[in-house]
Amino acid sequence: MKKTVLQISLLLLLFCQPVIIKAQISGLSPELTELIRLSVEKDRKLAANQIDREITLQQRKAVRNSYYPKLEAGGKYVFAKSPLNTELGDITGFESFGKISQFMQSPAFPQMFPGLAGLTGELMQLEQLLASQGMALPAFSKEIEGDFSGNYFGVDVTASMLLFSGGKVPRISQALAEKAAAQLQLSRKSTADLIAEVIAAYDQLTLLDQSGLLIDESSRRLEAEKRFATSALRNGFATAYDTLRIAAAQAALDAKKADFEGKKLLLSQNLARLTGQPSSRFYNMFPDLQPLLPAVNASEIANRPELMALESGLQAQKYMLGAEKSHYLPKVQAFASARYDNIFNAEANFKSPMNIGADINSMTLGPAFMAGVGFKWDIFDLSGGSSKVKLAKLEVKKAANALEEARELLELNLTRTTSALETANAQVILKSKEKAVAQKALEMASKSYNEGQISITERLAAETGYQQSALEYYQAIFAQRQAAIELYKATGDLGIEKIK
Repeated sequence: MKKTVLQISLLLLLFCQPVIIKAQISGLSPELTELIRLSVEKDRKLAANQIDREITLQQRKAVRNSYYPKLEAGGKYVFAKSPLNTELGDITGFESFGKISQFMQSPAFPQMFPGLAGLTGELMQLEQLLASQGMALPAFSKEIEGDFSGNYFGVDVTASMLLFSGGKVPRISQALAEKAAAQLQLSRKSTADLIAEVIAAYDQLTLLDQSGLLIDESSRRLEAEKRFATSALRNGFATAYDTLRIAAAQAALDAKKADFEGKKLLLSQNLARLTGQPSSRFYNMFPDLQPLLPAVNASEIANRPELMALESGLQAQKYMLGAEKSHYLPKVQAFASARYDNIFNAEANFKSPMNIGADINSMTLGPAFMAGVGFKWDIFDLSGGSSKVKLAKLEVKKAANALEEARELLELNLTRTTSALETANAQVILKSKEKAVAQKALEMASKSYNEGQISITERLAAETGYQQSALEYYQAIFAQRQAAIELYKATGDLGIEKIK
């Protein structure tokens, strides 16, 4: 059954040229598919990428929340004590009052205002009486001296809501949405790299397995040569040099075995790291590799995650440019507030212009309510306006250049990977034919050995030749599978959703 599948695969390699892969990836064993899914679930880099994207989405949500009403409450208690010392200059505007005083003292005043004349006389008698007792009515002074102390308590509640941000909030929100889209595409790229790494490690198990078979065949052939050399040395047909040559071959074989065991252990531990499975599961795993057959479709790189990430990055920079340009537009905000103030246990004492004091038990202001709409318009601001707009324009140009450069490199990479897969397909066909020739030679050597026409050493040499040919064949399949995976990556179609 496997031979039939392989023949069909080789025929498809002959007549099907690789192009872009839009269908699901076929040719992966259920065992490998399971390992890929386990690695994607475990990978910490993918988890970190997801966390970064969630952070960006939370930042976008916070920006959009700028339009939600805000409610703030505040209050404070203060004890204050302060001296007051004031000296006034010349006071004007009261000259007419002096003329009135002179008129009241003239002889004509009592005749014109007999009622007020008596009152004026009484006031003058009162002033003389107070003066005789060492007292005087307060006179106006240019100096005011005293001190004040007391307690203050106030609270306020303010509600505000942004009505218009000049277009800055929606543009920043759109820029963050594009950033999240770019992070999603970079996560796709990381997933593709991880899948390729798991497939490469899994496929290497087959190469190691075939190398192990070659080592086993070399060991059997060396044992046969040892027996022959021992017999020949005993009968005088071999020399001590032959014995040393066999010992050197044994040492080289032991070194190959040690290298094989080290590579097997390292590969098993790497797969365990990638998938979270115990390394013992992979130590005795022997995959059967088949060529990967990409589906036929039109070649393009539009689905490449790096390209899509750069496109989203360019859009994000354009939105940021729009946000910086909106710096010149007014910002409008509605607000409402309530405030309560109270002065209590306060006192004021004055030494001049008169020695008086007053206690304030309580003085309440409010609650006072206010509501309205305010705006802020930065009409001229070089530091926060034009300079930032220029920087944003440069960032847009930089992102556009990076996008075009990436497009050119990815187009070139698609051509390279397509050509590499065609070459790898041809190598698989070549190595398959060489393997068939080596298998035929092994069958003939086995028949000749059974008939006694050749020695066991020649029989084992034919076996080793076949195993070497088989190793080269599996190396060609390994290279073909890696080339196919690189083509999947080159077109952006190596994703967990494409794994059967």
